[in-house]
Amino acid sequence: MSGLAQPLLIPSLKNILFATDLSPSSQVALPLLRAIAERYGSTVHVLHVLAPEPRLEVPLDMPPELDTDREAAQSALNTLLAGKPLGDVASTATVARGPLWDVLAGFIEEKSIDLIVLGTHGRRGLKKLVFGSVAEQIFRLARCPVLTMNPHSVTEGKAPTRIATILFATDFSSGSHRALPYAESLARTHQAHLILLHAVSAGAEIVPIDLSAQQAAVELPSEFAAQALADAREQMAEMVSRGRFRELAPEIIVEYGPAAETILSVAKSKQADLIVMGAHRALGSLIASHLPWATASMVVCQAHCPVLTVRN
Repeated sequence: MSGLAQPLLIPSLKNILFATDLSPSSQVALPLLRAIAERYGSTVHVLHVLAPEPRLEVPLDMPPELDTDREAAQSALNTLLAGKPLGDVASTATVARGPLWDVLAGFIEEKSIDLIVLGTHGRRGLKKLVFGSVAEQIFRLARCPVLTMNPHSVTEGKAPTRIATILFATDFSSGSHRALPYAESLARTHQAHLILLHAVSAGAEIVPIDLSAQQAAVELPSEFAAQALADAREQMAEMVSRGRFRELAPEIIVEYGPAAETILSVAKSKQADLIVMGAHRALGSLIASHLPWATASMVVCQAHCPVLTVRN
């Protein structure tokens, strides 16, 4: 049975993790988080992770009441939630100390997290390559979907609070197949217009030696390009042919061009409120996934709207 023929599972969003560094960049995700949590009846677990070592020179086995960093962070979380940014959505507030991913992985397992929501600073290029991206580390490693929102997602000082148009970008990979039920569920829950997009790559991508250079590609002969477009349209039609999926009457777009640029362009022209796409998991060192030409990385950093990534 092919991946496209497998039944779509209805995702559960019972427990949502909002990972925050307490910066304004991370808090722009709260209005949309509230909207999703209200629709799915979710509990939101707010988590702030402190560095493994306390800043002050105090014994490592100090009692909790002397851990001023933890006390300050917990107070900040309590103040944040006291402002009711989540309305009446059930929530918890936790401050933990340790290596970021180790803490998150344990918390995800303990709370049976179905979705992670976080803001990202939108770093790109060499700066991103050198300093890395916390958001990307999370969506490359987490088994559950990750909803990221960068500063470009906020227009005129207002964060998005509703989802009217969803763009599902697929490369027909296992990650895309896992992401499809989330696009479908969110479209149904929010009564949103659903757009299915596939970008046919112009050819084999070549990694530039100069990081400031644009990504190069070897052009496909016209007959191969035409066949690739026809094959993609056929796969898209097969995807829509499922009975309950067809009810949504999704709009289908197949375009020829670089994947990330095409996704970003279509999302903007269609005024998408959310992009849903698959993402490749981290293999070995995370440095490979930090390269600026990785499709998911570029979309997450540059999209004008939130991006939901689902790892393969």
